Amino acid sequence: MTYFKCTLLLLVILLSGCKVDLFRDLSQDDANQMVALLMLHHIDAASELDDKSGTITLKIDKDQFINAVELLRQNGFPKPHYSSIEDLFPSGQLVTSPTQEEAKMNYLKEQQLERTLSTMDGVISARVTIAEMELDPNRREPTDKSASVFIKYSPQANLSNAKNNIKKLIQNSVTGLSVDNISVYLQESNYRYQPITPSTSHTGNSGLLSAIETYKLPLVTGLLMIFLISMGGMWWMRGRYKT
Repeated sequence: MTYFKCTLLLLVILLSGCKVDLFRDLSQDDANQMVALLMLHHIDAASELDDKSGTITLKIDKDQFINAVELLRQNGFPKPHYSSIEDLFPSGQLVTSPTQEEAKMNYLKEQQLERTLSTMDGVISARVTIAEMELDPNRREPTDKSASVFIKYSPQANLSNAKNNIKKLIQNSVTGLSVDNISVYLQESNYRYQPITPSTSHTGNSGLLSAIETYKLPLVTGLLMIFLISMGGMWWMRGRYKT
């Protein structure tokens, strides 16, 4: 019986694995895209639905945690939450001043532009700031409207030639904004993801862990077959002795 218990215990350990929470409170769409991206790069991930909140928790093998975080970061995941017009102007809210309404509309425009820029291939994060025209107390003339754009992008993407297109996009989205008053700063992100390749050599404990990970499925299948055959033989022998 000790043999059967040890086999069953080892089988349970291998099946359960060692998974940790990677991200919580994800939407279904974001979770599906993140799992697909991880699986595309041979990183096993699992998603769990929270029945109370309706959000998704993404789980990952502990030894792949760093690679998973970096891979998702380089692809702009998880996606940031952008304010909607319902968030800024909820129903039943008291009437605000024209200055406050103008500030909210300006913020909403910035959020919409950031959302649009974030959909570009290779963009990790985008920030847009729009400076409205202000009256110069010395000259008694309004200053020109201006905008600044900051984009962090993946080193796998080439956005060096996209500045002019980004400026045109901002100009066409903001009334009264000249393209000469738009500044765009592009920053390439550091790439820390280490791709997993079968030819990579491992030594010591890392080699053992890699071998276990590679042959986990065949090992589990073999142990399961041995366990079932052993249990079947044990019950057959018991039945034979009883008769």
